[in-house]
Amino acid sequence: MDFTRVNDLKAPDGHAIPAFLFTPASPRGGVVVCHGYGASKEQMLGIATAIAERGAAALAIDLCGHGENRTPIGLTMREELEAAIVSLRRFGRTAVIGHSLGGRMALMSSADVMVAMSPSVMVQMSPQGKWMFENLPSPGVREPYSGYVLELLDKMGPVPPHSRPSLLLYSERDIQALLDGAAGLMAQLPGAEKRLVTEEIRPDVQHDNGLIRYLPRWYNHSELRFNSQACTVASEWLAKQLTRA
Repeated sequence: MDFTRVNDLKAPDGHAIPAFLFTPASPRGGVVVCHGYGASKEQMLGIATAIAERGAAALAIDLCGHGENRTPIGLTMREELEAAIVSLRRFGRTAVIGHSLGGRMALMSSADVMVAMSPSVMVQMSPQGKWMFENLPSPGVREPYSGYVLELLDKMGPVPPHSRPSLLLYSERDIQALLDGAAGLMAQLPGAEKRLVTEEIRPDVQHDNGLIRYLPRWYNHSELRFNSQACTVASEWLAKQLTRA
């Protein structure tokens, strides 16, 4: 398997999209690996490796405002994702796997197949989640002000209905607002299936303070991209989908 730092991937406006590419000897399709808010391509290498070991080329990218991508954060990230999809089509059937914000973008993309790991789609954000974004911003994102991601999600608009194969993958004890949002996604994505990760997740805690009760759910959501069961389930599902005629 080849591992390459990609230096020639460009967005439509010409700016560079930093990326790493895993290429098996005979790739059976390609998968764009898309991180979430405050993360980077380096934090998605475990998933990328699992995907490549099962036969698909895996391209992990840095979205604008994150990692090595110096372009200001904004809706440009959707154009960056589409550019990455176009680049991987040389390998055949193409998928996107994304976590959180990246999971929502995966479902909104032009990919043939998509995996959304705890996608940031909810009926309504909880007060605790809003507080976390506004008061504990991630040091891994360059945003104009704390809580900007809430505005960004609103600007993106809803996930459009489609029937392409989609896997919605959540922690069994994920953020409740995200678990609640899965019902709406399943209703408008007839090609979707939902699975729950049950291993290596944090237990709920009993406490009078709602924020403290919320924290294990927040960690289960954030750590899903590192979860070994999630990596196995997602990579095996993708391998089956990409080899279908």
